[in-house]
Amino acid sequence: MGLFDGVLGNASAVSDSKIIQPYLLDNETIIQAYRFIRDEIILTTHGIYQVDVQGMSGKKVSVKFFPKSKVKSISFETAGTFDMDVDIKIGVDGNTEFVNGVPYGAPISFKVPKAQGQQAQQIVKLVKEYYL
Repeated sequence: MGLFDGVLGNASAVSDSKIIQPYLLDNETIIQAYRFIRDEIILTTHGIYQVDVQGMSGKKVSVKFFPKSKVKSISFETAGTFDMDVDIKIGVDGNTEFVNGVPYGAPISFKVPKAQGQQAQQIVKLVKEYYL
């Protein structure tokens, strides 16, 4: 199950991310950041940050960083007639999850609302341009 699978609502492109700002290297810049209600995916010159805001209060935040060298692929599934969103999966090394006790390499997975297909296309293009 992907990080943003349960999200309903609009994705918004933002120019900054307050959560990761203190952790950026001096020569690391944000290419683009996308906010999905509370969660974020941030593309930087050094890699991809995946931000998962947890709990009702949102005080607990999980951040994963995947360096450029760990990004291996990107796939997307366009929204069909009855689909509400575009599914995007970014294949990365080092994102191990366990299903029924068996480890597997999980992709960074999230959904972009169908109405924001342009932003989904932009995410795919940016990942291809900067990481593949």
